Amino acid sequence: MGTWASYFLAAAYLHFRGAIRLEPIPNIVLALILSAPLPRAAAGRRLWRGARHALAAAAGVALLWRESWLPSPARAARLLGETGGVSPAYAIRVLAGAVNLVDVLVVLALLAASLVLARRMVLAPLAFAAILSVPLFGASRGGAGVATEIDGFFDAESRRSVRFPERAAGEDLDVVLLHVCSMSWDDLRQSGLDQTPFLRQFDLLLSSFNTVSSYTNPSAIRLLRAPCGQARHTDLYRTTRRECYLLDALGRAGYQTWSAVDNDAPSYRFVEDIQAHGHADAPLALDGLPVRQVDFDGTPIHDDGALLARWLEARGRSAARRAALYADLTTLHSGAHDAGDDLWWQRSRKELYREAGLRLFANLETFFRALQASGRRTLVVFVPEHGMALAGASFQPADVREIPLPSITTVPVALKLVGPGLPPTPARQATVAKPTSYLAIAHLVASALEAPALRPEALFSEEALARIPETRFVAENEAAMAVRVGDQVLWRGKGGDFAPAPGLVTQGGGGAH
Repeated sequence: MGTWASYFLAAAYLHFRGAIRLEPIPNIVLALILSAPLPRAAAGRRLWRGARHALAAAAGVALLWRESWLPSPARAARLLGETGGVSPAYAIRVLAGAVNLVDVLVVLALLAASLVLARRMVLAPLAFAAILSVPLFGASRGGAGVATEIDGFFDAESRRSVRFPERAAGEDLDVVLLHVCSMSWDDLRQSGLDQTPFLRQFDLLLSSFNTVSSYTNPSAIRLLRAPCGQARHTDLYRTTRRECYLLDALGRAGYQTWSAVDNDAPSYRFVEDIQAHGHADAPLALDGLPVRQVDFDGTPIHDDGALLARWLEARGRSAARRAALYADLTTLHSGAHDAGDDLWWQRSRKELYREAGLRLFANLETFFRALQASGRRTLVVFVPEHGMALAGASFQPADVREIPLPSITTVPVALKLVGPGLPPTPARQATVAKPTSYLAIAHLVASALEAPALRPEALFSEEALARIPETRFVAENEAAMAVRVGDQVLWRGKGGDFAPAPGLVTQGGGGAH
C-alpha cells in the first residue's frame, strides 16, 4: 500500500467534510489491488508494480471524479461543446474558486505523514479503516424509498394543468414575462442586493419558488410550458400536450406574442430550444443595439434596456388589443462582464454581481416607467431562470450548478400591475411563502385574463392567493436531482441512491427584504 494510504485517508476526510461522496465498495476493491502480494521473481515484481501503480492512478482519478460534484466526462464535454467553450479568464476564476486552501493543506499533511510512516509500518490497515469509517460512522440515512416517492410525484404532476380561456374575458391586459438569468435568494443575500428596494415595488412576491433546473435552456422551456405540472427533465425535449404551451395559450386568448433575447450565441442553441420545445416566437432582431457586456465565452450581451425599449416601439406600432412578451435577460450570467474589461476575473464575484444587478434593476425600473406612460395595463412577471451559485457549497464550488441545490433554484418571483391609475409601489405587498413553481405563474396569468377588474387588491387578495397551486421541492438537471423530504434535502448525482446533502447547502428559501 505504501503512500497510497494517503489517497484513502484524504478521500475519507473529504467525504466527512462534505466535499465528495465516497463509495466504499469500489474504494475497497482499489485498496485490495494495491495491497495484493507481488510476484517473487524480480522481473515480475517490477512489471507488476509499474502496472499496478498505473492502473491505480487511472482508477483513483476516475473514482474521485465519480464521487465529486463534477458531471460525467461525456456530459462535461457536451456542456463545453454546447456553450462553444469558455474563455481562459473564466476557467481560471472557476478553478480558483474550486480550490479550498484548508483541504489542500490537510491532503498534503496526510501525504507527508504517509511518506514518513510507510518506512516504519504497514499502512494497509489504516487505509481500510479510513474506507470503512464511511459506512460505519457516516452512513447516509433518509434516502430509502425516495425514488419511488419521486415517481409518484411526477405521475401526479402529469395530471395537473391550468386552463386558459379561449378568449380573454376581462379588460385588455398586456403580459410581460421577464426571465432573468442567475438570481437566487442566496445570490441576493451574498451580494447585498436583497437590501435594495427593487423587489418591494411588486404587488405579489412568491418567496419559495423553485425553478427546478439550474441551467438556462431547460428553465426557459419549463416557463414556456407553465400551464402543465412539473415534467421530468427528459420530457422537456419531447412534444407535449397542446394546453401546456403558455404563449400558444395566450395566442388563442387573442394575444399577439413576441420574444426577445439579449444574447443569441448560436452555440447555446437557446433560441432553437425555446422555439422547438416552448413554441416561442423568433426573437426580435438585435441589429443596432448597444453591447454593454461580454459573456463568459466571449459572445456579446446586448443592453437590456435598449432591447425592452425596442419591444415597446414594436408594441406601439401594433394594432393588437392584447400583447405578450417573453424576454430572456442574461446581464447577471456567471462570467458576464463589461465589454473591454480584460481584468474582470481578478475582481470579487460579489462586487461584479452587485454592479450588474444594480444596472439591471435600473434598466427594468426605466422599462416599468415606460409601460406606465404607454397608457396600457400590463401584468409584469419577474422570473429568475435559476441562481448563479455566487457563494458555492461544500461539495460544489461557486459558479458551478450541476447539482440543483435549493440555494440555486429557490428564487424570488414577483408580479405587478402597471398602468393608468396604478401606483408604482404598492401600499402592501402580498407574499406567498408556500412552495411553488411554474404552475403558479400560469394560474396567476390565467386568472388575470378572466378578472372582471384589473386591481392589485382583487387579483392578489387573500382568497385569490389561497388558490395558487403548491408544488413540492423537486429540482432536476440531466444528471442530478435534489428533493426536500421533511426538513431534509436529499440529492442524487451520477448514479446511486439519494443521500442527505451537507447541512451547508440545505438552505435556500426566501427571506425578509
